[in-house]
Amino acid sequence: MKRLLLMLLPLLCCLSLRAQEVKDTTAVYDVFEKFSENLSVHQPEAVRAAMAAHVERKAKLTASGLADQTFRIRIFFDSGQSARAASEAAAARFRNLHPGVPVSRTFTDPFFKVTVGNYSTKADAANALKSIQQEFPTAFIVRN
Repeated sequence: MKRLLLMLLPLLCCLSLRAQEVKDTTAVYDVFEKFSENLSVHQPEAVRAAMAAHVERKAKLTASGLADQTFRIRIFFDSGQSARAASEAAAARFRNLHPGVPVSRTFTDPFFKVTVGNYSTKADAANALKSIQQEFPTAFIVRN
């Protein structure tokens, strides 16, 4: 019976949290306060400390503005004598192959760079990278 309760407990917690309308996404909720007094949960201190550390890290990222970082794909990176023309050609070629995907060319002495896309997660960028690497084999993901 205890094993069944332990297996169902996470499901019940998730369902009860989804049923509530949460307006403040930074708040931490104690899911066990919803259950009766007859239920006792023995949680290792390491789990409680790990959750507190995660919440603190997330709060620091949000406060510093790093939580809103996005990912892009760099398709060109060179500093040679013909790098300017090659970066323009790479950007034009990408625009023809993938219309509607944002393309930006930058110059950071001495490198010309062409980055494409704007992905909210690294997983989304990795999925796009697979198709982009067919045309641009040296493409890689960069943090914006």
